[in-house]
Amino acid sequence: MSYSNAINPKAINLIAYAHLAFPFAYVMALGAFYNLPLTKMMEILFSFVYLAHSVLAVFIGWSLLRMRPYAWHIFVLHCALLVAEQFYVTLKYAENYYIEIPLIFSLSLIMLVFFIVKMELRVPYFNPKIAWWESDPRYKISVPTNMSSQDHLYHGEIMDISTHGCFIKSKAPLKADQIIHVKFSLFDLQFSCDGKIVWQTEGAVTHPKGVGVRFLNLERKNQNILRDTVKKLKNLSMKYKNIRKEEKATSIERKIETLMAAQKNIRS
Repeated sequence: MSYSNAINPKAINLIAYAHLAFPFAYVMALGAFYNLPLTKMMEILFSFVYLAHSVLAVFIGWSLLRMRPYAWHIFVLHCALLVAEQFYVTLKYAENYYIEIPLIFSLSLIMLVFFIVKMELRVPYFNPKIAWWESDPRYKISVPTNMSSQDHLYHGEIMDISTHGCFIKSKAPLKADQIIHVKFSLFDLQFSCDGKIVWQTEGAVTHPKGVGVRFLNLERKNQNILRDTVKKLKNLSMKYKNIRKEEKATSIERKIETLMAAQKNIRS
């Protein structure tokens, strides 16, 4: 079995490299956005708060490149810090008469990056929160799968899947960073590829024991097929949610009608 390197989404790599370049790139961006003089830019650059901020940003960039599960949480924290910092820099340093325009632009850019990361690094292989935990168990995905590692064969169930990875419920003795070969079928389509275990859960009342797997070297043809298959699953999930809403609404209406009928009987 080949131990090749995983290929991250291009958007995530770009955002990761931007975080690595943060110490110098960000202060230059602040100077351009808010028309800061060089003296104030240097004051910001060598301040203790900015140095700590830069260390955090570089660490986030490394975490994104390495696909560490905790990177999502510190990335969210970093976005919140950036939003607060925009208002602080605007009020204290800005010399632009039209500060609303760069402020709105910078906040929009931060939100755009946030949603890109949220969409690209969703469950299952990055964010340790699994979406189907909060959904009705009747509608969760349950796809049998075989996993092989060296001379060992394991069995499990895929509970959540995206075009880049999946979460597999299994009691197999697998470890983070381990390379496995995964075989499964969706809608009568067969999929077979290598995968890297990027995080694992030990199991609890609401958390099943299993592993988050990131697909490795998935062929372009299979990527397109898997993308279409995931869209089908999403559409089914949306239909199920709509059905649940209709069922709840109908149930509430029936309860209201029952209560109203009971009140009429009491009055009569």
